[in-house]
Parts: sequence; C-alpha cells; structure tokens
Amino acid sequence: MDSEVEKLDYELLLLMSTLGANKIRAVLILAHLYPKAITATQLSTLLGYSMKARTIYRGILDDLQERELIFLDKLTPKVASIRLNHENVLLKRLIELSKSYGTDYLKVIDELIGKQDRNEDY
Repeated sequence: MDSEVEKLDYELLLLMSTLGANKIRAVLILAHLYPKAITATQLSTLLGYSMKARTIYRGILDDLQERELIFLDKLTPKVASIRLNHENVLLKRLIELSKSYGTDYLKVIDELIGKQDRNEDY
C-alpha cells in the first residue's frame, strides 16, 4: 500500500477518534450517502433520535459544522440540507472508502430513509 494513502488513513482514524459516537455515526452516514444530502429530520431518525431535530442541531450538527466537517445549507427557516464536506482531504478519503466498501451499509441507510419517507405526513 502506498505510504501516503496509509498516512491519510491514519489521519482519518485520528480525526474520527476525536468525535463522539453519534457524531461518528452521522459522519459515516453522510459519507455513504455522498453526494446526496439529507435533512436533519432524516439524520435524526437514522441516529435514533425523535422526529424533532432540535437535539441534533444543538449538539451534533453545530459541532460538525464548526469543525468544518459538514455543509449545512438552510433550505427554509426550519429545514436544512446536510452533506459531508468533500473538500476536506480526510473526508474525501472516507467517501472513497465508503463507496468502495460500504454498499451493504448504504442499502440499510437507503431502506431506513425510504421507510421514513413513506411514514411522513405531507
């Protein structure tokens, strides 16, 4: 294996180790979904929070945005689009790894999002 790739993987591991469990899960979900963005409500559901996304904003999203690990685009005052910061070289590597080895995990995520979309009232 290329030593530069190994170094990048090690730095990615160090980055992930600085995050709490739910932040790690959020980053992994976003990496597997990239380039797709999801809403805070969808991410809340995938993380096992209630349908109210306030908790996720105060703790997880604010910190990930402050660390420049995610892009948080307000679509309306109450709805935001969340995606991983693909400009970060370490997260770019995580996206590559997710695309190469994460097809089973992506299927689970897609199934959960689809199930949630079918249960929402519009």
